Amino acid sequence: MTQEEQIRLYRLMEKLNWFFHQEMHYLDRDTAEKIARECYPEIREFTYDILWNELPQEVQEKLMDEEETSCP
Repeated sequence: MTQEEQIRLYRLMEKLNWFFHQEMHYLDRDTAEKIARECYPEIREFTYDILWNELPQEVQEKLMDEEETSCP
């Protein structure tokens, strides 16, 4: 992961921490929608592109096996 990606991940986590730290944030529909729209693209990219590609092949395979056997 590049330093730029690390900084992006830090900022994303900081924003999510702010959001979840106070119940009033996620109970407010407008705030929740705003955070979802801002954060989901970053969450998706980090989950399925950046972090995934950092994992060793055997860990990727293990995670794929777990996903096949787990329910959402």
